[in-house]
This record gives sequence, structure tokens and C-alpha cells, in this order.
Amino acid sequence: MSAKTSRSNSGGSNPSRSDSSRSDSSRNESSRNSPGDYGGQRSNMEDHSMRETLAAQAKLIWPFERGFLPERPGRVLDLGCGTGEFLRRIRAEFKCDLAVGADLFPGHLRHAEPPVVHADGHRLPFADGSFDFVVVRHLLQAIPDPVAFLGEARRVLAVGGRIHVLAEDYMGLFFDTDDALVENHFPEVQPLFRERGTDLYQGRRARRHLAEAGFAEITVKPLMVDNLTGDRDAFASVFHAWGEGYAATLAELTGRTVAEMQARFVAMEQNVLDPDRYCAWLLFALGGLNA
Repeated sequence: MSAKTSRSNSGGSNPSRSDSSRSDSSRNESSRNSPGDYGGQRSNMEDHSMRETLAAQAKLIWPFERGFLPERPGRVLDLGCGTGEFLRRIRAEFKCDLAVGADLFPGHLRHAEPPVVHADGHRLPFADGSFDFVVVRHLLQAIPDPVAFLGEARRVLAVGGRIHVLAEDYMGLFFDTDDALVENHFPEVQPLFRERGTDLYQGRRARRHLAEAGFAEITVKPLMVDNLTGDRDAFASVFHAWGEGYAATLAELTGRTVAEMQARFVAMEQNVLDPDRYCAWLLFALGGLNA
């Protein structure tokens, strides 16, 4: 309810401009930290560059990740499926009884092969125990309350079903660089993103969050991709897409220019593509049982 509606109902006069400004600020802050805002990243998630991000990440990471998945996963839910890159691969290479995607953003789902549903991961339109295997990838860092989100994932898992989480921790990005701005980029922006509800250190917390959501037999395995064994061009495309989608947001958060932030991601791309320089990304593949 707006301040104006509240005052009108109580018989008072319209709020002053300063009251209205405070109300607008409060609403914006509330929206920014709401579950559907994805940690202040909703506009970034809906940007066209996110399709490039999702495609590049899947191409880069899938060859390393597929070994963490069961050959017969049964009924699968890809929670936060995006454009369906993971769904397409698991349907083609694994023996699924069913593979369904769910995502908050209709623009993503238009690029995904059905069956997919438009849904908020905090309130899924599925009955209890509908799936045997739930996948949550590249997502928890953007969820202000990951325990509640994982709890909903557990609700739709059958007893004995398992969850697979691919968790990001941005301190796990390593660059062989002489550029101090690149080397210190993620430590600089982490607290700024945290204020918006995005946790760039989510990877190290994911095990605890799974336990708090009620999962048992939790496993944590490192998943390392680099520019020696991984697809170098796909790796570079990840940083290109991040620059396209996040430079303006980072400029707003840091007080720097968009061009300065874009230059950092260009330097990251160049690091990946340089055969004499090493670049690696450490992620965490976690599993848990709905006992």
C-alpha cells in the first residue's frame, strides 16, 4: 500500500513531496530485495546479453559438469532453466523420464524447448514430490533468501530424490594479469552487490544453505574450468557477455564510467585468449538428498 493510499484511508491529507520521495525510495529498496528481483539483477537477467552468457557458460562447463549427474535421473526439474541450454543437453545425453524447465523470465523461456513453465522458484506450480532430480545452476548468488528457495526445491522432490547445485563464488576466478583493476575487481564489487541482495561469495555458503533447507548427505566437489582444458572461445564469451550486461550496473555501483567497467571485461577476455596467460574459474558442484 502506498503512503498516499494509507493517509487517504486514515482521513489525512496527501503526503508531502519529501514523504513521497522517501516512500518511493522505500518501495524501490523493497522491490530490489524481493525474491522476484533476483538480488537487484532483474534488469541484467532480462538483458539480451544474458542469452550469450547462458550459452557460453553451458558450452564451457558442460563437459566438466556432466560427470556429476546420474545417468538415469528420472523426472528432472531445471529450476531457473533460462534459455534451456542445460535442458537441451540433459535430454539429449541422459535417460530422463521427464525433463521440465521453470524460469521467472518469459523472455528466456521463448528460447527454450518445451516443456517449460513460467514460474517463481519460491512458489512452484508443482505438487509435493513431483520430481526425482532438481537442478539449480548459476542462480543461488542472485537469490536473497537461498534457504527458502532451496526449501521449495526440496518440497517438489520425491523422498529419496536428489538436488544438484552448481554454485558460483567469484573469488574463484583467477587471472594471470598485470592489471590491478582486473585482479581486484570482484573483491571491490562484492560488498556493493551484497547490499542489493546478490552474494558473490555464495559458493562457500551453499553447503550450509542446503543443510538449513533440510537436505541430507550433502556432497561438495570442486569443478574447475580453465583456458587450457576448456573451450577458450566460450570462456572469453562469458566475460564478453558479462561486460555487455553488467558494465552499466557496475558503473552505477562503483561511481566509475561504463567505459571503465567495460575495459575490465575486455582485459579478462584478453587474459583468457592469451596462450601465455592462465585463467581459471573454480565452481562448486553440490548434491543433497531429500531423506
